[in-house]
Amino acid sequence: MPSPSSLQRNIKRVVLLGGLAAAALMLSGCNMVVMDPKGPIGMQEKDLIILAVLLMLIPVLPVIFMTFWFAWRYRASNKKATYAPDFEHSNRIEAVVWAVPTLIIIALGSVTWISTHELDPRAPLAHVSQPNVKPIEVEVVSLDWKWLFIYPEYNIATVNELAVPVGTPVHFKLTSATVMNSFFIPQLGSQIYTMTGMETQLNLRADHTGVYEGISANYSGHGFAGMKFSAVALNDADFKAWVAKAQAAPAPLDAAAYAQLAKPGMEFKPTYYATVEPMLFHKVLNNCTDGKMCREDAMNMAMMKNIAPDAEICKPGEEPKKINKTFAPQTPVSKTQSVTTQSVKTQAVAVTASPTAIKS
Repeated sequence: MPSPSSLQRNIKRVVLLGGLAAAALMLSGCNMVVMDPKGPIGMQEKDLIILAVLLMLIPVLPVIFMTFWFAWRYRASNKKATYAPDFEHSNRIEAVVWAVPTLIIIALGSVTWISTHELDPRAPLAHVSQPNVKPIEVEVVSLDWKWLFIYPEYNIATVNELAVPVGTPVHFKLTSATVMNSFFIPQLGSQIYTMTGMETQLNLRADHTGVYEGISANYSGHGFAGMKFSAVALNDADFKAWVAKAQAAPAPLDAAAYAQLAKPGMEFKPTYYATVEPMLFHKVLNNCTDGKMCREDAMNMAMMKNIAPDAEICKPGEEPKKINKTFAPQTPVSKTQSVTTQSVKTQAVAVTASPTAIKS
């Protein structure tokens, strides 16, 4: 019969092995796609993650080692260890515990500063082999709970499927038609937010063919978990075939189709639209897809009303009358900031060229 001490050791071994097996089993379900990048931005972000972890391990590994070494060195049975019950201060220890973290923070700060500018999402990318190739333009709208991709150069749109040619940079313009969201293709890099009434920009490039998962990385309501899309990287011939397939789709994305698409819905299957309502992204950005006045036009009118407070708004379809008088700003200006009559006339005439004009 085993002794109590050996039985305790056996129990500890079983618990340790069981814990390691459970940890390995749980980690086996992880798909670390961020560490398997397929584009230049994702590759730089992977290198940044590794460098930051290594810098932070500089104090962590010695601390872990010294925890076990101190426990062994100063155990009660070790009579050779120095016993100093009145110890209270050491200049060398103080220097180490303050200098090492300070140097690490300086290094991390320098790396963060440099990489923040190098990985600016608005910075354009070059073609993998042909520097004069223009990027593909894609306009992205986050909806409840789906992603709309508009290709203005091809006059097509898709839902929950993004296709890009391998090696060609892609310039995204993004906004949200509902709540704040976050656009993220982990293997290509650079998560970026989408916000109502605001436009963000992002530049990415896929250097390998494949299908990569795109996700919403910001909680946005009940259907958030299913708000995913496929980012398909294709060679040039396959990308042209994909565009032709979308252009042959039976349905257009007009105002009525967009109104139906904008309704909340979950697990939306990839959908193609052969044509797109003119300036649809601009209308989503300015909250006027339903035909009401766009936010941009309202701001322009407010600016003109400030210049010409007595002006009247033209009725729809009415020709603006010729302006026979000029309007001075409401607030007095200095000589260095004087506004000439000609400049005010130019501003007034410029606004009459917009859909909503002002007459005197």
